[in-house]
Amino acid sequence: MKTAWHDLLVGAHHVGNGALRDVIGESWRRCVLGRVDPARGEAPARVEHDDLETLRAANERLIAASAPFMMQSRDQLAQTGTVMVLTDPQGVVLDVEGDPQLRQAIGEFGMTPGNSWSESGIGTNAIGTALALAQPIQVHGAEHFCEPIQRWTCSASVIRDPVDGSVVGALDISGMSRDYSAHSLPLVVTTANSIENRLAQMELEERFQLLEAGVAALSAARGVALFDARGRLVKANERAAPLLAAEGVVLTAETRIPVAGRAAADAELDRFLPARLLADRVEPLFRGRRVLGYVVSLPEPAMRAPVVDEVDATVRVLSPSATVVVPEAAAARPVSGTGERDAVGDLQRRLAFLTTHDGLTGLANRKLLAQRLGDALVQERCAPEGVGVLLINLYNFKDINHTLGHDFGDLLLEQVADRLRRCLADAHTLARIGGDEFAAIVKGHSVEALRGLVARTLDYLGASFCIEEHDVFAAASIGIAIFPTDGDTAAALLKNADTALHEAKALGRNRFRFFSAGMQDLVRARMSIGTGLRAAIEGDRFRVVYQPQYRLEAGRLVGAEALVRWHDPELGDVPPSRFIPAAEEAGLIVSINDIVMAKVLAQIALWRMRGLEPPRISINVAAQQLREPGFVEQLCRRLDERAVPAGAICLELTEGTLLADIEGTARMFERLGRHGIAVSIDDFGTGYSSLSYLTRLPVHELKVDQSFVQGIASEAGKRSIIVAIVDMAHALGIEVLAEGIETESQLAFLRERRCEMGQGYLFHRPLGVDDFEKLMV
Repeated sequence: MKTAWHDLLVGAHHVGNGALRDVIGESWRRCVLGRVDPARGEAPARVEHDDLETLRAANERLIAASAPFMMQSRDQLAQTGTVMVLTDPQGVVLDVEGDPQLRQAIGEFGMTPGNSWSESGIGTNAIGTALALAQPIQVHGAEHFCEPIQRWTCSASVIRDPVDGSVVGALDISGMSRDYSAHSLPLVVTTANSIENRLAQMELEERFQLLEAGVAALSAARGVALFDARGRLVKANERAAPLLAAEGVVLTAETRIPVAGRAAADAELDRFLPARLLADRVEPLFRGRRVLGYVVSLPEPAMRAPVVDEVDATVRVLSPSATVVVPEAAAARPVSGTGERDAVGDLQRRLAFLTTHDGLTGLANRKLLAQRLGDALVQERCAPEGVGVLLINLYNFKDINHTLGHDFGDLLLEQVADRLRRCLADAHTLARIGGDEFAAIVKGHSVEALRGLVARTLDYLGASFCIEEHDVFAAASIGIAIFPTDGDTAAALLKNADTALHEAKALGRNRFRFFSAGMQDLVRARMSIGTGLRAAIEGDRFRVVYQPQYRLEAGRLVGAEALVRWHDPELGDVPPSRFIPAAEEAGLIVSINDIVMAKVLAQIALWRMRGLEPPRISINVAAQQLREPGFVEQLCRRLDERAVPAGAICLELTEGTLLADIEGTARMFERLGRHGIAVSIDDFGTGYSSLSYLTRLPVHELKVDQSFVQGIASEAGKRSIIVAIVDMAHALGIEVLAEGIETESQLAFLRERRCEMGQGYLFHRPLGVDDFEKLMV
C-alpha cells in the first residue's frame, strides 16, 4: 500500500499522454485510503452462484432493456478484442458479450456475472469510477489502480432511470489495449442512451397496461388510486383526492405507497400515504405472474359531509404526472401538469394503440406491419439499401396451448417476443401477426448477412424457455422474401415469405428457406397432396411396411419399425418425405397414425393367432395423440381387444413432441411404463443441444438419426456425436438403436462403440407383410 501511495504522489503510474486526469487521481486516492490492494486483480464475487438468478430478477427491467444491444455486441465486437459489460448500480456484473476469444482472459480477473467492479472491490476502473462519479469515464493502461488489469482500456457510462433519473446500472466496453480509443467512449455513451430510451418505452407500455387493467376500478363510485409496481402514483379518480384531503393528506405527483422489496430513503417517507389508510385496502394487479401495479381503495369518512365544501378546494388529478391543484388551500403545493386526463381518455389512447399493436406482446400488428412495409418499399425505390421480410412460426405452440393452457401459452409468446427483440434488435419493424406467427422487416442486409441473422435467431429460439418452473421448447421455422426479387409490393412479399415459411416447416423444426419461383409449383403439389390425403383416409388407401431391426452383436432379429406407405390413383406412389409434412400441416397426421396403429395391432393379432411370434413392432405417435385425454387407457383397451401384449409394441416419438412439456411427458411415460409399453425417441440428436431432459424421462431406447450414421466414414464430428450419445445413454440405462446402416464399415464402428441395435438397407429395406413373415420363421 505504501508503494501505491508513493507511485501516486510521484506520478509513476502516469501514462504517455501526461499526468493522470483529476478524476483518475481522485479515484486513486479513494482506493489508497480505502486500502484496496493494488496487486489484486480478481474482483471478489458479491453473490453466490445460486443467488445469480435472484440478482438478475432484481434487475429484470435493465436486462430486458439492454438485451437487444448486448445481442448486437456479440456479433459487432466479435474478433475485435473487446467486450461489452452490463452491471447493476453497485457494479455487479449482470451480462457480458463480445469477442469470444476474450472469455478466458476476462474470467481470470473476474469480469463475469455475479462479480463486483466497484472501486472498493477492484480499484480504479471505468465501471466503478463511472458509478462513483455518475458520469461517463474512460480508463486505460496504467490508470487502473490494480496491476493485473493495467493492460486494458475501458470506457463506461451510467444508465439512468428515465422516470426519476436515478442510476440503475452501468455499461462498459473493455479491450486489451494500453491506448485510448477515440470511438469506445462515444459508443458506450450512445448505447447507454439507447438503453435509457428503451426503459422509457417499457415504462410507457407498462403504464398503458396498468391503466387498462385498472380502468374498471377507477370507474367505481368510491375513491380509488392506482399505483405502479414501484409504488408511484399513476392515476386517481375524482373521489380520491377529496377523501384524502378530509384525512389531511394532499395527493400530489410524488405520492407513494410502500412496496415489498423496495426500500425508501428518509427524504421520501413524507410522500407515503399513512399506513392507517392502506390497511387491507391494497390490491395487486397482475399480468401473468408479473405485478403491474396496485389499486388502493380509500376509506370513506365517518361523516357523510360534503368533503369538497369542507376543504373549500378544487381538486384535479392528472396522469401520467398526477397532480392536485387546490387554489385556496395554503397547505396544498401546486404542481404543474399537462392537462386533465381521465380514465376514459386513457382507455381511448390504449384502444388507439391496440389498433396498430398487439395487446399481448406490444409488438406491431399485421395492419402496422403492412403499412410500414409499404413505406419501406417506397423509401427503397428512392434510396436502395435492401428490404427483407421474415415470417417466423413456432413449431409446437398448439401442443403447448392444448397441454398447459392458454395463459401459459401467453407467457411463452411474451418470452418469444423478448427473444426476437434481442435477436432482431436492428429490424425496421417487428410484429406479431397471428397466434404463434411473428414477422420482421429487415433493411440493409445482404443475403448472406440475412442467412447468419436468421440462423442465430433460430438457434436462440430453440433454447429452452423456463415458464412457471416448466422447461419448454418451442423451436421455429422462418420464411424469407426479398425486395424486389421476390415481389415489388407489400402483399406479394408477405405472400411469398409465407410460401417460403411453409417450405421451411416441411423440412422440419429449426429450418429456414428463402423464397424461390419453383416454390409455387411445390405449393400447388402440396395442395393436391392434401386433397389426396383426405380421400386416402376415407378410402383406406394406406398400407404398412416393416423395416427389420437387428441386435448388432448377434445379428438377431429383435424388432421392426412400422412405416406407412400411400399410393394415390392420380399421384401414384407418394414418398413419406412429401406426404407426412403435408399431413402434419393439414392436421391429418393423427388420423393417419390411428390408421397405422389399428393395422399394426390387427396384424400382430393375426400373426399370433397363426402361431407366429412377431418381434416388437415400433409405431410412430404424434404429439397430439400423446396428449389426448385418456390416450394411455384407450391404447390399453385396443391392446386388450386384440389380445396383443403390451410388450409387443414400442411407441416412437421425435424429440420435439417430448419437449413442449417435460413434466407432463414424464408423467405420461411413467403411466405407459406401468402398463409395460416401451418408449423410443426417434431422430435423436438432431434438434436440441441441451439433452438434460433425458435424466427426467423414463425412456427405453434412443434412435440415433441416420444423418450421423451416414457421416461415420467421412466426418469425425459425427463419429464423436455417436460415441457421446451411446455413452450418455448407457450411463442412463438406455439402449441405442442406429438408423440408416448401409455399409459394413458403419456396422463395424457401431459394434465397436457398443451400440446395441440397428436398422437400414444393409440388413433389409422396408418389407411387406409376406416378406417380413419369412424372417420370423
